[in-house]
Amino acid sequence: MASSSSASFAYDDGGGAFKPARPRKNRKTKTGCSRIPPEVALERTRQELKSGDWLRECSDLLLEPSQLLWANSPEVLCLGLGSPSSSRDARAQLVFLLEICDRISLDPSKVSVYDPVFSEEDEQLLESVSIRRLTENRAPYPLPNPTIVFMPHCDLHLYENLIHENWTTDRMSRLLLIANRLSEYVDSIPSQKLAADFPCISRLAPLLQSRPLPHCASHTTAFTNLAIQYVRPQDLPPEPGQVENKTTDDISSIATASSSSHSLAFWSLPGTSSRAEIMPVASA
Repeated sequence: MASSSSASFAYDDGGGAFKPARPRKNRKTKTGCSRIPPEVALERTRQELKSGDWLRECSDLLLEPSQLLWANSPEVLCLGLGSPSSSRDARAQLVFLLEICDRISLDPSKVSVYDPVFSEEDEQLLESVSIRRLTENRAPYPLPNPTIVFMPHCDLHLYENLIHENWTTDRMSRLLLIANRLSEYVDSIPSQKLAADFPCISRLAPLLQSRPLPHCASHTTAFTNLAIQYVRPQDLPPEPGQVENKTTDDISSIATASSSSHSLAFWSLPGTSSRAEIMPVASA
């Protein structure tokens, strides 16, 4: 796992980081034929994923949180996608993102993606589906507006950095994360280490509503361990000072309001160290 001072854009593949394959132009198959153009491969993947009920089941999982978290259409940020022109998993994840946006009536122009591994072919492919490619790393990504964040199989430090940057009641109550199930880190990492190295995740994970994506038979590794995760606004402790600014009637309406000391303990984080940067992974 990357250090906090100089992290790579590592990917979590069931417990181990891996390096995304570099795209190679004009690769040949064993029979000597040129590989399928990325646009054709993307359309084939789209048809594979649309052939059953999997996409419908995924979009159904978004109905409740979308009604709960947002009055208006959210923005979408995708980080760590990988190279859809050369990776079958990344291509399936891109189709998932496009289809989910379509099924919940989100304009693709509101979708932004960033990954330092994007090749020229990837850039052309993203442009062809009207997705905006960020040309520079904006880590740790402040999210002032309601946002769906899609971060498939990213390093735990990157999840922590994103949440840390948006560690307020307002932002956390409008964030929906489609990513590795954070509760599994709570179960697998010793509590003291988790609290010390990932303080936001250690506090937020127990409050999260988690909806695991259903099994995808055609692209098993692309979606393994991913879940739709969000926190209901009423489950977040009020930030210090919020209760004092409420009227008596307002205070009585806060469901399961935590004590001031608990609120302070939840929202106050240890001194910040330099955050992990999203950088290309060095070649082997």
